[in-house]
Amino acid sequence: MQRTESIRSERDVNANGGVHGRKITFKYVDDGYNPANTVTQTKQLVLQDNVFAMLGSLGTPTHTKVVDFLNSSRVPDLFVASGCTCWDNPKDHPYTYGWQPDYTVEGKILGDYVKRTYAGKKVAYFYQDDDFGHDGMKGLDKYIDSSQVVSRQPYIPGNTDIAAQVSAIARAQADVVVLEAIPAYTALFKLGALKLGYKPTLVSSAVGADPITVSGLLENFAKQAGASVKGSDLIEGLVTSAYLPALDDMGNSWTALFRKIHDQYIPNVPFDGNVYYAMSYAYTFVQVLQATGKNLTRQGVIDTLNKGGLTGPGLVPYRYGPDSHAGFTG
Repeated sequence: MQRTESIRSERDVNANGGVHGRKITFKYVDDGYNPANTVTQTKQLVLQDNVFAMLGSLGTPTHTKVVDFLNSSRVPDLFVASGCTCWDNPKDHPYTYGWQPDYTVEGKILGDYVKRTYAGKKVAYFYQDDDFGHDGMKGLDKYIDSSQVVSRQPYIPGNTDIAAQVSAIARAQADVVVLEAIPAYTALFKLGALKLGYKPTLVSSAVGADPITVSGLLENFAKQAGASVKGSDLIEGLVTSAYLPALDDMGNSWTALFRKIHDQYIPNVPFDGNVYYAMSYAYTFVQVLQATGKNLTRQGVIDTLNKGGLTGPGLVPYRYGPDSHAGFTG
């Protein structure tokens, strides 16, 4: 989805003259969130298709399998769609850059909120068992006292049977459950809890909390199980963080621009967080190309990013510089 919306943004740029007279060709492939596919397809893009750069590659477990290859090939590996702190490693991976706030920073923000708002309450963590979940918990643990955490339950992406994890958290009687999960598992956890009659307060990483996406997944998963629910009702009360403007904030110039492009190119697709995210990093990429100039080279793109000074739609600034390949601050 994110790659598709990026294409719409690039089409808008091309329709307005491109960048220094160059039109952008944006090719995307679907790895199915399967690391083995990621390796095969990334090598094809680099070695056969001769792409200039990688942009917005999705996922922590997937992209960690190709980051060494991309850097050894000296291909700009820009704005990985993952908040793993591992993308901020200028020494070992000088061609790789993150984009969204890293999971540890976001975990600190959510942990501080839980500490202040739910003092003395029992807390549980439901997390993806990779750098995504582990980095998030590092941040949470900076603020939430270990004595409050009554259960930590991991899930493996691709295994949709999480009944055991939900039951364990329910038995621990957690009042608050922090979800370090992708949208599908936010929906699966909510439905699993409802099946048990368990109704904790849910606090979610921004990754797993886009309202339109999660609402749709709740309805689809329930339908597959022979039930009917209204997804928007089920996510009422879920707490999350944000680093991009609200989707309905038309007073924000970026939101107004993205909505205009959306309505022109993809009016039948919901204007949701996935659309906003993808258009945002696509335009960040265009800004980098513009700033690099007419003599476009891979190293020139890296030099531009390392100079810093980029602006964008975020509610917080970028951290790019010679010693930082992290994206937005927290």
